[in-house]
Amino acid sequence: MRKRIFSLLLIVTIALCAFPSVAWGFYYDNPAEEAFSTTRFELLIPQITLGARNNLFNLDNINIDLTKPEAKDKFLSQMKGGYFKSDFSSELKTGLTIGRFSLHLHPWATGSFRLAPGIPELVFVGYGPNDDGTSKTYDLAGTKVNGLAALSLDLKYGHPIPLQDGSQLGVGVTFRFIKGLAMADSEVTSGTLRVDQTGEATLNAESRYLYTDLPEGEVSFNNSSGAGFLTDLGVSYTKDRWRAGLALKNIGAIKWKNLQQGTYTYDGEVTTGPDGPEFSEDNATTTETVISKYTLSLPLVLEAQGSYHWLKNLYCHLGMETGFADGWGISSSPRLWTGLEWKPRHLVRMAGGISYHDKHWDYNALLELHLFCLWANVQLGWVHQLGGFNASTMLALHF
Repeated sequence: MRKRIFSLLLIVTIALCAFPSVAWGFYYDNPAEEAFSTTRFELLIPQITLGARNNLFNLDNINIDLTKPEAKDKFLSQMKGGYFKSDFSSELKTGLTIGRFSLHLHPWATGSFRLAPGIPELVFVGYGPNDDGTSKTYDLAGTKVNGLAALSLDLKYGHPIPLQDGSQLGVGVTFRFIKGLAMADSEVTSGTLRVDQTGEATLNAESRYLYTDLPEGEVSFNNSSGAGFLTDLGVSYTKDRWRAGLALKNIGAIKWKNLQQGTYTYDGEVTTGPDGPEFSEDNATTTETVISKYTLSLPLVLEAQGSYHWLKNLYCHLGMETGFADGWGISSSPRLWTGLEWKPRHLVRMAGGISYHDKHWDYNALLELHLFCLWANVQLGWVHQLGGFNASTMLALHF
């Protein structure tokens, strides 16, 4: 069973690196902005968003020749801090907005891969001793895979507070009532693969895992094993042509029941067979239990943004976002972004931006059409050399 899980991890790693995968475009969602909204009524028919990113494989590496030492070193050095990082997310949102209050049904899924320094080299280069013939050790500790799928009901409200100097302060909150559909979390807590002078490999590793035991049949709202409550808090200040906002997200927790929890250890030789590395079950130890209750807290996310109404219909934006922890589709590396937005009163809204994250440049473009009461927008984003991209589309009846 554990051998299949390890093989699946390697297959997923190869799949992520065999195709250009995607990266986040910045999406600023401060509930306090609802305090200044001029929307009277909006029916969001759907909004669909997809995205993923990685810090190792990009378009420039499609035809890379790893037999060249300098190419191999450059390829593997793209991993910041020695880790291969990949995040993905998808969501669908539908619902309505009346004035400063909105209610949306929101299915979503998110997850992360974090692979230790030794694994990308094992996957792309293979294992062997050092070039000078001495034994070589590959570090496997820190490899993580986690993912979450959920359905939430989002209630958002923003309230304006006039100030004496003519400025306004907006405060807002988003409440998310969550039904968790599926969750998995695994990590290699310690592990090394040692290859001696003769090419013999010895693996010493320990991992732990946690996952929902899915019910028979389809997973649905009624038979889901998780439930919880998350809150986003925001504040926004506006005066004359200036506006600044701050938001803190994912305050709260999701409680799960009847999860499978286990550990897997392997201490012994790894042999090379016709289908790749082979592991002996005699060297493996597995323990697995059922835990009745488990509380999951997602990483908190801090967003900050400033805007200036430069010309009649032109706005300048500057912002930052970062997670307080890493994983679950959230990066703890700060993202800095800036952009321009052209927003005339009728027919069209256009925006473009650029951000810097994990030593990579991300680019974003947005086009929104106002066809009387029918509004539609498309947002596209991509990482330099297509190390990732994201896409979002929205259709709404707006008054």
